[in-house]
Amino acid sequence: MASTRTGFKSIQTGWRILLVITLGFCAGALVWSLITTPMYSSQATFLVYPNANLTSSRDVVSSLDTLEGKTVSNTYADILASQRVYQDTVDRLQFGDSALKNTRVYTKVQKDTNILVLVVEGPNPQLITLLANNIGQNGISFIKSIYQVFDISFLDLAQEPAVPYHPRPGLYLIIAAGAGLITGIIFLLIRESLRVPLEQLRERALIDKQSLAYNRKHLLRTMGQDLVRKADEPLPFGLIHLQGLEDLVDGLPEAMTTHVMQDVVRRLHAMLRGNDMVARWDRLTFSVTLPSTPEVPAVKTFERLLQSLEQPVMLDTGDQINLQPVAGVVIRHADDSLESMVQRGEEALSSARAGTQNLAVSK
Repeated sequence: MASTRTGFKSIQTGWRILLVITLGFCAGALVWSLITTPMYSSQATFLVYPNANLTSSRDVVSSLDTLEGKTVSNTYADILASQRVYQDTVDRLQFGDSALKNTRVYTKVQKDTNILVLVVEGPNPQLITLLANNIGQNGISFIKSIYQVFDISFLDLAQEPAVPYHPRPGLYLIIAAGAGLITGIIFLLIRESLRVPLEQLRERALIDKQSLAYNRKHLLRTMGQDLVRKADEPLPFGLIHLQGLEDLVDGLPEAMTTHVMQDVVRRLHAMLRGNDMVARWDRLTFSVTLPSTPEVPAVKTFERLLQSLEQPVMLDTGDQINLQPVAGVVIRHADDSLESMVQRGEEALSSARAGTQNLAVSK
């Protein structure tokens, strides 16, 4: 379900790309229709039937049975489309090779009938109509010269076509639009499937693997950007050190250390807003920024964070660990740079660790 929602979201946000691809396919279909030589189709129909000169009813019945087997109809169809009849007709009409370029002749027998269809296709509607009727007449003459039991005659003469069967811009436009739409959707889905892993990799590069908080590099980069873009807004910055782990961390199994660090991060996030940032500063220290937060609310927020971290962490073994958190908080000056804020924050943290209060504020 998640992948489906992602796919639909990709389609919704990429509708412009989808539109461009679809219009591109449609434009290509129209251009192709304009530059393609029109092809016309003209057809004559023929009827095969027993010869009227048959003398007995038995001969008539026998000939009808033969016609039902389709052998005669198929034979006559092959004769009409034969190279001999075609070449003889072309020679009589004195058509050159250039006039007959892209011309195609074939026959078919209509299902469950003794009706033959001679089809001539080509770029010149007048020529193919003339050719169809003359091939038909020439074929009839040839057939009558060698077959007497069954007769063949025109049922309908070929008529000059007014509309080409190829290209058909309207149909091709619909097909191109459908193909463009499908191609666009596939492109967006592929793009989304590639983009999500890249975003995940990018996100992982910003995260401390053990605590799942942001890493120090990302926090410093974000702080530096905020200092420039939001020069007139407050940006409190604090460092929270876990003194209670100083003597324990080297002896704790990796799994327990991970459990403790992730519990710390969960507690910090529970007390913060969505745009506040928590990052792991070093092995036992976390940093917190509170964008656009004035001094008094910022100090109170850090007090609540310390109160939350003063609650012991319960281990799977049933033991408890007291974190004993201390914090140094920096209130931004108008002329503060990223380096000066970090330096003041570390000095404030050192004061908190050396003093009797667990929170030191550098104003």
